[in-house]
Amino acid sequence: MTCASEHIYFLDSLNLFVETQWLYNTPVTHLLSEGLLDLFPNEWSTALQRLENEELNDFVVRKTTKPEWSEGLRTFVEKCKCIDRLPIIDIVLPATVPKNFRTGLSSKKQHEIMYLAHLVNAECASRNIKVIVDLGAGLGYVCQLLYHLYGYKVLGLEKNQANVNTARNRQTKFYPDSLGHVKYSCCDLTCDSVETIETILNDEFGENTDVCLIGLHACGDLSICASKIFRDMKAARALIVVPCCYHKLSISKSTKVNASTEKQYFNNFPLSSCLKDVISNSGLDVGSFLRQPFLRLACQEPADRWYNMSTETHDQHSFYVLARAVLQLYATKNGFSLKKCTQKGTRKSQCLDFETYIKDSLHRYTLKKLEEGKLLYKYTNNCITETKNIQSRCVLDAQFNFETHEQNMIDLWESHSDKLKLAEIYTGLQMMLQAPAESLVLQDRLCWMKEQGLRAKIVPVMHRRLSPRAYAIVSQKR
Repeated sequence: MTCASEHIYFLDSLNLFVETQWLYNTPVTHLLSEGLLDLFPNEWSTALQRLENEELNDFVVRKTTKPEWSEGLRTFVEKCKCIDRLPIIDIVLPATVPKNFRTGLSSKKQHEIMYLAHLVNAECASRNIKVIVDLGAGLGYVCQLLYHLYGYKVLGLEKNQANVNTARNRQTKFYPDSLGHVKYSCCDLTCDSVETIETILNDEFGENTDVCLIGLHACGDLSICASKIFRDMKAARALIVVPCCYHKLSISKSTKVNASTEKQYFNNFPLSSCLKDVISNSGLDVGSFLRQPFLRLACQEPADRWYNMSTETHDQHSFYVLARAVLQLYATKNGFSLKKCTQKGTRKSQCLDFETYIKDSLHRYTLKKLEEGKLLYKYTNNCITETKNIQSRCVLDAQFNFETHEQNMIDLWESHSDKLKLAEIYTGLQMMLQAPAESLVLQDRLCWMKEQGLRAKIVPVMHRRLSPRAYAIVSQKR
C-alpha cells in the first residue's frame, strides 16, 4: 500500500470498529445482562432470523447478501470485505511430519510445525542462510524438524527453564544425532536482547553469520520484540513470525470508566506512525473501543469454522451461549459475581437441556454476594463457604438454598429462550469481524516494518480451520 492508501485503510478500519463495537466490546457472557441483543437494528434481526441453516453459513463464511436487505446490513458486509486484507489461504503441501516426530503431537501441532518448516526453508535456502534462531522455542519441535528435514543449525531460545530441560531431554532420547546442531538456551527475550542472542550464538556455534529469526505463535508482545530484535541485529537477514494472543499485549495505561469498563491503551498497538497519525487526526478515543475485547476478537476462531456447519452444531452452540448469558444475568440481577471453581465452567455433556445445565453449573461456579463492593459471603456447591456481617446463618440458608437458585434460573431461561437464534446470529456477526480485526492488527505491524526500512509481507502458512492463527509476517532487510 502507498502512504495515502494506508491512511485511507486505517481510517476506514477505525470507523468500522467504532460503529460495530456493540458486537465485540463486551464479553458474550453479558449478552443479556448488558442488553446486547436489543442493540440489533430491527431490519438486521428480521432479515437474518429468516435465513435457513445453509444460508446463515454462507452469510458468515462467504459474506453473501440479498438485494432486499437493508442498506445498513449490506454496507456492513461490504465493509467487512474491504477491511479484510488477509491473503487467501490455498495450502496444498503435504502436512505429514516424519513418523519419529509424531509422538505426543496433535494433528494440529504436526500441521503447524510442518508448514512453518517448509516456509522457513523456502525463505532461507534462497538467501543461503544456514543458521536459525527460534524465539520462544517451547519444547523444540520446530527446531528438531528444521534440522531433520533440511540440516539447519538451530538455536532455540525459551524463557521457561522447565521447557528448555524437557526439550534437551527429548533431544537426547529421540534425536541424539542433532546434539551438535540444535541447541537450547533459557532466555527471557525483550526488545533489548540482541547482544544476549549474539553471545549465545557465538558460544553455541562459534559464529554470528547470517541468521533467520523465527517464532511460531509468538504470544502477545513477543512477536513485537522479535520484529525489533530483527531490525537491530546485524546478523539477522530474515524474519518469519506467526503472532498470536493479541489480547495479551501489555497495557501502558488504563482508565476506569465505570464498575465494569475501562479505557485501555497498549505499549505495542498501535505500532506504526501511520496508524498513530490517523488516530490522532480522527479525534477518536481508541482506548474505548480498541481494547482487549477487540484484540481478543482478532485472535478468535475464523469465520471458516462455520463452513457447512450443521443445524445440530448451531443449536448446541447457541444453547451454550444463551445459557451462560442467563447465568450471568441471574448473577447480575441478584448482586452476585460469578467465578469458576473448576477449569471449565460448563461441560458440553451437560448441555442437554437447561435444567441439566444449571444443576451442573451451580456446582462449578462460586456465587459471591457483594454489597457496596464488600464480600458478604460465598455460595458454592449448595453451601455457604465464607460469611461476613451475617447475623443469622439459618435465615441465609433458607433464603439462598440450592433449589431456589435453580428454579429462579429456570424461570429466567424460559423468559429468554426465544432468543436462541438471535444469539447465534450475534456470534456469527462477531466472526465476520474477526478477519477485519486481525487484518488491522497485522497491517499496522506491516506498516511499522516498512517505516523501519524493512521489506515485509503477510504470508498464509496454515489452514485456518485447523490452526486459527495461520498468517506469518515475513521480512527481509533491504
